[in-house]
Amino acid sequence: MSAPQSYLKWLDRVTYDLDTAKAMLQAGRLIYVIFMCQQSLEKRFKALLAFQGKEIIPIHNLRRLAELSVVIHDLDYDALIKLDFLSSYYINARYKEDLQHLSRGITETAAQDFIHFTEGLVRWLCQKMK
Repeated sequence: MSAPQSYLKWLDRVTYDLDTAKAMLQAGRLIYVIFMCQQSLEKRFKALLAFQGKEIIPIHNLRRLAELSVVIHDLDYDALIKLDFLSSYYINARYKEDLQHLSRGITETAAQDFIHFTEGLVRWLCQKMK
């Protein structure tokens, strides 16, 4: 794969991770719905960075990735709050918190809302690559 086409490897995983989030919703594994939404958006931002010819640095913070890809000023306050939540949740799910603590406040409705948010942001970021 040529360097300018490296963004394609990131895009392949975006759909896979979002489909996994939906499968986790069906299975009632709500923690992993949120986790996979973060993963999907992280890879979507990294695809945009690769498309822009920028270096992909090993970070998981979605707000920082939005800054690096120069789209942060186009995002509203609610989107930024959700990106911050997803970033924090990802780190806690991966490294720190126990399942009971992570499950608090994550309802099926909240999980569905994060899937819809992720789908919408993925579509919006797609437009940035035209």
